[in-house]
Amino acid sequence: MGNRATQAFTLAALLVTGAPAPAQETWARPDGGAYVEAGLAAPKARDKNHPTWPLLARLSLPTDRYIHDVRGGIPMFAQLDVTALPCGACRAGTQSKAVRLDPTLVFEDVAPRLWDVDGDGRPEIVVVESHIAKGARLAVWEYPRHDTAERRELTRIATTAFIGQPQRWLSPAGHGDFDGDGQIEIAYVDRPHLARELVFVRKSGARLTEIARIKGLTNHQIGDTFIAGGTRHCNGQDSLILASGDWSRIMEVRLSAKGAVVTDLGPLVRKADLTRAQSCP
Repeated sequence: MGNRATQAFTLAALLVTGAPAPAQETWARPDGGAYVEAGLAAPKARDKNHPTWPLLARLSLPTDRYIHDVRGGIPMFAQLDVTALPCGACRAGTQSKAVRLDPTLVFEDVAPRLWDVDGDGRPEIVVVESHIAKGARLAVWEYPRHDTAERRELTRIATTAFIGQPQRWLSPAGHGDFDGDGQIEIAYVDRPHLARELVFVRKSGARLTEIARIKGLTNHQIGDTFIAGGTRHCNGQDSLILASGDWSRIMEVRLSAKGAVVTDLGPLVRKADLTRAQSCP
């Protein structure tokens, strides 16, 4: 399983350190590209009667039923696997769930993301799905609580609309409270190689509803096996780090009551500059 041992070490370290949830994400693509995996140590659940388990999520079952090679040879996947690992407050052992997509859909992503998108202290799984005729959309999946009989399977709880055309992709950019109102937003770049539009959405029922759109920004280039930039958490405020549309500048974006606030942080020489920019000054 490639670097499973490395991931296990990283996950164990996160469990010990108890770092804030946004810093606990660790993405890895094992050699061979057989699957893409993410790990997350459990944040503190708000409901003490329903402790949150550490999760591992991976994309599996590579498929060629949809062709769109913009992610450096990472295949499309037909299945999402999520494993809940035992935690100190959990009585049961490891539990795994899997969902296989309809033949018209694939997972088209560099990794599943374990993000708390509703602020309840429990991570959801955020991943890009693509339809063979309608292109990409962003989807949020939920792992069932381990102590309830109401639902036992992974459930898709919210999506954006499909882009509307095949071979059109979107790249997740980050999540956080970008406007300071106490609610979580998800950000992604709509067609990062073509339209280059940053979109903010918020979960509203079963939909991810668009609340803001900014042109001229991107976070992925064709052939990259990773998505550049991400959320910066500094001084109690969340902002997003990504590139200008021509990849020449490092850009910071946050939201306010008056709309988007876009700040030019300086020249972009290497993609690693975007990672460094996520650190607090």
